[in-house]
Amino acid sequence: MQAVTEEQSAPTPSEVPERLAYTSPPALMTAVVLSIVLLSFSMFGWWALGKEIRNQVTWLQAATLLFFVFVMIGVMLSVGYSRLWANEQGITVRNGPILRKYPIDKIAGVRLRKGDPWSSLLLKGEGELKRKPVLAIQSLEGEAGERKLIELRRWLVEHGATSRDVVIREEDEPPLDED
Repeated sequence: MQAVTEEQSAPTPSEVPERLAYTSPPALMTAVVLSIVLLSFSMFGWWALGKEIRNQVTWLQAATLLFFVFVMIGVMLSVGYSRLWANEQGITVRNGPILRKYPIDKIAGVRLRKGDPWSSLLLKGEGELKRKPVLAIQSLEGEAGERKLIELRRWLVEHGATSRDVVIREEDEPPLDED
């Protein structure tokens, strides 16, 4: 059996993968840490009430409090697990609990400008350009986020996405910061 070297396994810059899948490690780490903090503080708060007060709480009241803690943890984790998939059917974006699918021919591009917290898909609309957030590629990721953005742009161009028939008006662009 022959060992595969790094040079053999790494795709060349001109190759575009068939499918892409992205998630944001900083967003996931933040969601996990905040979930642990919320659960820890909830448990500490329950203990800090004291035995006398805890005995006065009915099982329905305790279940309601526990339900809301788990709902908040679920929302945080679902945002942390936000993802983007790109395949021959189009782009699928999951931002928290919301899942959206976009056909490639409706996509004009993807953008992550300086100062933006996360990237946006640029969609062709009825005479206007619509921006849809993509939490799976964030500016907090630094160079890794930039690499994802470049790879996604190359993938979109390779699969037929174009912005030729899109006109960007001045009101579509936020004002630039003057330094």
